[in-house]
Amino acid sequence: MSVTLSQETERPHVAHLRIDANELNLLSLELADSVRETVESTPDDVSVLTIAAPQPDDGVRGLTAGLDLEWAHDLTPHEGQDLLYAFYDMIQAIRDLEAVTICGCGDYTLGAGFELAIACEFRVATDDAALGLPEVNVGLPTVIHGGLLVRLVGEGIANELIYRGEPIDGARASELGIVTDAVGADEYAETVDGLVDELAAKSPHVMTLQKRVMKRLRSNGVESGIYGSVADIGRAFGSHDQREAMAAFLEDREPEFEGR
Repeated sequence: MSVTLSQETERPHVAHLRIDANELNLLSLELADSVRETVESTPDDVSVLTIAAPQPDDGVRGLTAGLDLEWAHDLTPHEGQDLLYAFYDMIQAIRDLEAVTICGCGDYTLGAGFELAIACEFRVATDDAALGLPEVNVGLPTVIHGGLLVRLVGEGIANELIYRGEPIDGARASELGIVTDAVGADEYAETVDGLVDELAAKSPHVMTLQKRVMKRLRSNGVESGIYGSVADIGRAFGSHDQREAMAAFLEDREPEFEGR
């Protein structure tokens, strides 16, 4: 089982978390704990983080096909609770990051892996990827962060995915706003790289502040979240990156930010 985190040499504010546990990256308590620990080890200077499976040379691999059913089949209620708490902690660790996260869904991302994906800011999948929450079809309700889907697409679409338990393809997920981009397999790697490049070109300091604001809006509600974010945003004024960004805009040139 392998879960790794690496920072780019030329762009240390960009890091990549890779999950390579088994052929389908089927999830267990041990793998969930490993992903959480790796996420929590993300250095503070990282402002952009991708989460994906390593891609083979001959195609696109999915992030995870969901829970390892053979392993989970005979779990006791207590063991089942431990597993669900591990999934919760894994996904919450991603939500707690101050880095902007991009999930490479690839050709399939299902179950708790899909919940992990919707906890990220951006998701990229192939047009015909299998995406969804099939838990009800294997005797389990969706519980961990499936509620995030309601915020993302509304109760109607969330009900369809949760109660029917049938995956949808990447193209429809893109139409519904579930994934940021759905593209052909031959465009997948280039699309992910392009999104990383776009985000990495921005000020790491500002990206971190923006993520902090979005977390506050999520946790405190819109009204108190907006008010509580004023101090953070106020501190952006007078920083090197704020002045450099504005100067570069006015001078029609590329900015030179600190930390990238």
